Amino acid sequence: MTAFSEFFVTDHHGAVARAKSLDAGKAPAANLPVLPTPGLSDFEIEVLGELAAKTVHATGITVELGMVDVELDSLFVVPEALAEVFAELVDLEDPEELPELAAAWAAAEEMESTPEITEPLVRALAALAGTVDENARTHLYFYSAA
Repeated sequence: MTAFSEFFVTDHHGAVARAKSLDAGKAPAANLPVLPTPGLSDFEIEVLGELAAKTVHATGITVELGMVDVELDSLFVVPEALAEVFAELVDLEDPEELPELAAAWAAAEEMESTPEITEPLVRALAALAGTVDENARTHLYFYSAA
């Protein structure tokens, strides 16, 4: 597992500035919506993305996180369609689907977790993804440093 990771919502400039601050071991200047994650890697997030896409019946979307800058290998952007999938998890018709998704993610071969940890994380990620504002050109970003 990775030593430190988090999701946050901002624009491209804010994401690069935050990642550079974090890479330098400094406190980021901007106060952004942030979701600390328990040392998850980009691959583990992609596993969640695949499961979430199945849960909301989204097909043909890419779950691979995108690199933001070649000099910042710790910063990823969540594809817009995947961020929308995450945001849709807030309003699932069947209230049992989210706990089932969280349990499936915890049970995935790539994960070292439990549903008690993954469920609140998935709920918080869904809420954070819902704050992405296309008009303000904000995106959901994932920072992961070893």
